[in-house]
Amino acid sequence: MALSDSIWWTRKSKIQAEKRLLANAFQAQVILLWYSFAAVAASVYYLKFSATNNGSAGIAWVVYSVLVLCMSGFINGLSFRQRSGLIKECYETLINVYHRAKQTEITGPLTPDLEKISAEYEQILSVCENHLTIDYYMALCETYLTQSASNDKQGGLDRTPTKFIWINVFYEFSKRILMLLAFYMLPIVLFFILEKPLCL
Repeated sequence: MALSDSIWWTRKSKIQAEKRLLANAFQAQVILLWYSFAAVAASVYYLKFSATNNGSAGIAWVVYSVLVLCMSGFINGLSFRQRSGLIKECYETLINVYHRAKQTEITGPLTPDLEKISAEYEQILSVCENHLTIDYYMALCETYLTQSASNDKQGGLDRTPTKFIWINVFYEFSKRILMLLAFYMLPIVLFFILEKPLCL
């Protein structure tokens, strides 16, 4: 496999990693906002509108509010936006390295030149975190589906997604949707469980 191909796929994977981190940052902020609103709405409901004096519900919502506070600190500690910024710098730098590697391979690969480019490539990668395997899978599938409209890599793709990769991408996408749905539904489910406890 040519060095330029490795650089090109690394860049594509880094782009997917940045998208994932930015999506995580957005969803985390929306979920925190939703949870905070739910806690305030539940407090108002139990203070003004609830006819029953449900002590366990009050305790549960206090615990819920503490959970929201802990989640806020945990999410801030993950630094999604800072990490995505470093990854963006990385893949923007990689495009120049890719073009130089490609040009060197076309004009006649000289070992010293490719070794220098390879060393620079490794140095750039050390600046930020590595992408996940699923980022590479997503990049591969997205590029495969859009290759007719993609002109940034000449000569076609040097690899195509396998059934295993498609299954992993579908699984990851489904898992993400279900997890987000569970996170968004948690306050509503908690409210109904506390208001109408199940009779065992």
